[in-house]
Amino acid sequence: MAGRKPANRRKKTSKSRQTGLGKVMKSPAAAVASLAVAGASLAVAVTGPAPDLFKSETKPASLTMEPINKRGVTEYVLPLDARFEEMPAGVNGYCSEPVIEWLRKTGKEVPPYQRVSLRNTAQDGAMLAVSNVRAADLRKYDPQPVIRFVCPDGGNADTAVLHLKLDQDPQAQQVDNDSHGTKPFAFNLAPGEQGNVELHLLGDLGHSYSGRIVADVATGAQVETVSLPLNGNRDGFDRVSAGKFARLAVSPSMRPGSFSCSTSPPGTVIDESSSNSGLSECSPGDIRALVAEIAKTP
Repeated sequence: MAGRKPANRRKKTSKSRQTGLGKVMKSPAAAVASLAVAGASLAVAVTGPAPDLFKSETKPASLTMEPINKRGVTEYVLPLDARFEEMPAGVNGYCSEPVIEWLRKTGKEVPPYQRVSLRNTAQDGAMLAVSNVRAADLRKYDPQPVIRFVCPDGGNADTAVLHLKLDQDPQAQQVDNDSHGTKPFAFNLAPGEQGNVELHLLGDLGHSYSGRIVADVATGAQVETVSLPLNGNRDGFDRVSAGKFARLAVSPSMRPGSFSCSTSPPGTVIDESSSNSGLSECSPGDIRALVAEIAKTP
């Protein structure tokens, strides 16, 4: 009897296996479902968490650009007969909101520089390189008889300052804060990284300029050319020159009813990278007298 029990156990085991196999063979849907579960488990084990599969990779279209000009930091060109007596008072030598509104109604804004925020919106992948900032479709035309009104800046840190001489430089140069010289410009933005540029459009004040500012955006072998948003749009820029009247620049004063006037002597070669000299307080009458004096010079 002791010898029979093992035999019976073996037969029972064999029958049990055959019964289980028979059930699987009779139910193909159950077999497919079991294989699918096993396959999914293997895929998760090999590839990791599923959300990683949906991360966006770096490409030129990953670059977003947003103008970040300060509303109260700019320049305007005003007609020679502008009624400065009607201008509201500034605040501590800066252009207040009422001053900006008056300037917009009286003249035309010509920002001496443009501040643009650049960001790589990709979540993964290579760096995004931004370089070769340059003018396109450039046009030069005669200066206009206008008065420059300057809304001063209190400074801006953590920004790459670029100078672009519109009719000379093939591409913008970055100002080196240490040497005060210039060097080639390039931004390398990692996924999610952001950087700011401040672009100064330079040129002799004997000419006005219009056109677009473009840059190359590259990642790997992919390169695209994009237009920078100037004044909040991509329609281009218009740099109106004051010609000989650029010898005079007017800005807000610390005292209500008065202004700060900076002048340069006749024959001075002035461009947007140089500053006027001889700063002094002036009244609306003084401004008209200075305009009349400059008008008489060649």
